[in-house]
Amino acid sequence: MKAAVLVMLVFQLLAKGFAQQTEDYAAHILEHVRPQVSEVIQQQAALEVIARLLPQQQAEQFRVTIYSSMERNSFSLFKGEEVSDPSEVQITASSGVAATKAFYHYLRYWCRVLVAWEGSQLNLPAVLPPVNVTIQAPSSIIYYQNVCTWSYSFTWWSWPQWRRHIDWMALQGITLSLAPFQEDLWTQVFLEYNLTHAQIDDHLSGPGFFAWQRMGNIRGWGGPLTPSFTQFAHTLQVRVVGEMRRLGMAVALPAFAGHLPVQFRTLYPNVSFANVSVWNNFPPQYASPLFLDPTEPLFAAIGSRFLQLAIKTYGTDHVYFSDPFNEIDPTLPSGKYLSSVSEAIYSTMVQVDPDAIWLLQGWMFVKNPFWSDRAIRSFLSAVPLGRMLVLDLQSEQYPQYGRTASYAGQPFIWCMLSNFGGTLGMLGSVGNVFRGIRETRDNSTYTLLGTGITPEGINQNYALYEFALEMGWNAELDSAEQWFSEYAVARYGNDSDERAQQAWNIFLRTVYAFEGLELMRGKYTFNRRPSSKIRPWTWYDVHTFNQGLELLLSFAEEASCNQLCQYDLVDATRQCLQHTADALYLTLMDSFKKRDLTSFRLHSSLFLQLLSDLDVLLRTNEHFLLGPWLESAKAHAETTLERHKYEYNARIQITLWGPQGQIVDYANKQWAGMVQDFFLPRWRVFLGELDQALATNGTINDLKIRDKIFRTVELPFVSDSKHYATQPSGDTVRTARTLYERWTNDVPPLNPLPGSPGARRKPEKRRNKWYN
Repeated sequence: MKAAVLVMLVFQLLAKGFAQQTEDYAAHILEHVRPQVSEVIQQQAALEVIARLLPQQQAEQFRVTIYSSMERNSFSLFKGEEVSDPSEVQITASSGVAATKAFYHYLRYWCRVLVAWEGSQLNLPAVLPPVNVTIQAPSSIIYYQNVCTWSYSFTWWSWPQWRRHIDWMALQGITLSLAPFQEDLWTQVFLEYNLTHAQIDDHLSGPGFFAWQRMGNIRGWGGPLTPSFTQFAHTLQVRVVGEMRRLGMAVALPAFAGHLPVQFRTLYPNVSFANVSVWNNFPPQYASPLFLDPTEPLFAAIGSRFLQLAIKTYGTDHVYFSDPFNEIDPTLPSGKYLSSVSEAIYSTMVQVDPDAIWLLQGWMFVKNPFWSDRAIRSFLSAVPLGRMLVLDLQSEQYPQYGRTASYAGQPFIWCMLSNFGGTLGMLGSVGNVFRGIRETRDNSTYTLLGTGITPEGINQNYALYEFALEMGWNAELDSAEQWFSEYAVARYGNDSDERAQQAWNIFLRTVYAFEGLELMRGKYTFNRRPSSKIRPWTWYDVHTFNQGLELLLSFAEEASCNQLCQYDLVDATRQCLQHTADALYLTLMDSFKKRDLTSFRLHSSLFLQLLSDLDVLLRTNEHFLLGPWLESAKAHAETTLERHKYEYNARIQITLWGPQGQIVDYANKQWAGMVQDFFLPRWRVFLGELDQALATNGTINDLKIRDKIFRTVELPFVSDSKHYATQPSGDTVRTARTLYERWTNDVPPLNPLPGSPGARRKPEKRRNKWYN
């Protein structure tokens, strides 16, 4: 016990010393990631964001001045009688992105409006209110993006979507993000190293799976990548990166992590390569790319060439991301080897750019027994303090900065991940985010440099992400309850009444109060592959949540329900219906076990009817449609073959993921069309098999049923070419009310969900895999 206490004290002293050193280093290294365009360019870019958001007459009431000599991430807002034109709002900021954040800060808290992923509420008052405020962000960096977001959300975006999203990033004050593409660079490098086009095609994945090919998990899956898409991505990235920098954001470029096509072993027989272990049972033709040991001279040669090309093509802000061991363990566990690997990767960067900062995801340390305290310290300490910036990727649930002695003194960013696979479902840990950021920021032993969000997929639970980003800018935010109450007003407009605020207060206390370690991640009952062994559960009181939905419904029926209100009605009603589906499943399975055919058929029929009703509800809002996802994929095609390829990428990613369903349902979506033609048919097959077993006094075999579902539903869906609507149909408010009444009042008594209200089931064992 004494020894353990002594070790803890030593780690605390080390961390405290590291923190002071890191502050000194950070003051130096962050100079390299300041905006690299002129104040005039940033000013113009900020004004353009304002002009795109507001009508001309309103936009002209804002004046922007950029002073790069101001404290990093700071701004002042002023409107009053003391200036020559008292109708104008004067914005003075340290950068273009700070100016757009100032603009949104004023809109959000003085004008009570909102800009979200799914729409905006921009009903500004006729006379803009006076303001006099100065803000200094407590975070040196406000970060955004996960390497998986490229594939789960951005894959099929063209410039108009990126244009709107960059504006949103600027309004949220995001100062550091990632460049989305790199396949154009790798194609050129591989050709220089004498690979043929056919060999490159064998390695590069399709657009839907870029993220995992880049991390060395798979190769070639969903490919080959066409030259037209590569050129499209290159052209798009030039615009994306350029626009982000005009606003004063820093863009992290990719760096070599060691993953290569298998053909390099033949080309360089005397070099030490390792085959990456088979990832998630992918078949041989899509598995085990090579890993080039970073200590090999060839690593430095390839890595230097790649980085030179990246900088030449896209410029640089001196931040480079490289994740050599994401879901992959190093060859050896020795501290000496891990130090040499880390030092070699960093040395390759500084060989090209002496000011290089290595951006590393800390995800590889989460629940992975390979990474002992010694191994972590050896790997991180090989890079000079302050020259590695670590993303603590899921701080709201699995923070690593505590157990790693604040990443051995390297600066880190506190990140909220929250979403895996881009799945839908109301889920969030607001309390963990609120406490975690405040407590970490107040602890001087930690080398915290910034905050951010790292969702695998966006377009769900928007309030949670804006709240986490606001924590990075607003040191005075001291009440999550107050923030969410004001959020409801901003979201629905000043004519919203107490019912809307009460609804959001209930959501905050129920769906957004998750504090456990269980793995929900959007996998409820009806959108999972059917089985007799599903264990539905919830972490909150379903009855209380439904009261929140009732409040929102009554508000929507009597007030002006704008586009954001309609979105929330669909989302919350969808959440309510999936609870009913969970309870129906438990009831029908109980009937099956009791061999009660009459009860089983009644509840099976209700279950299938609920899924049909859910599809009708989802059709009423454009953000819950399968059609736009598929059509945006096909829009990139120049030939019939490409069109089939891209649609296949889009369909299989949200269903089977791998060719035999290796990660089935991981990224599924509760979208109209997918419910009707994927989830519902699967359950129809499953319930039909159970019905037959009851009628003939037989038994069921889950594996055989799963195989039948795979053959008759899942495979046909991913290879189909059915067209789905891209425009909504039906009345959201009326449909939501009808289904709410039908499924909360008119169904027979159902088995309660385990864990509701408030009871928590024993967590399942967790493996170190993101796809669980």
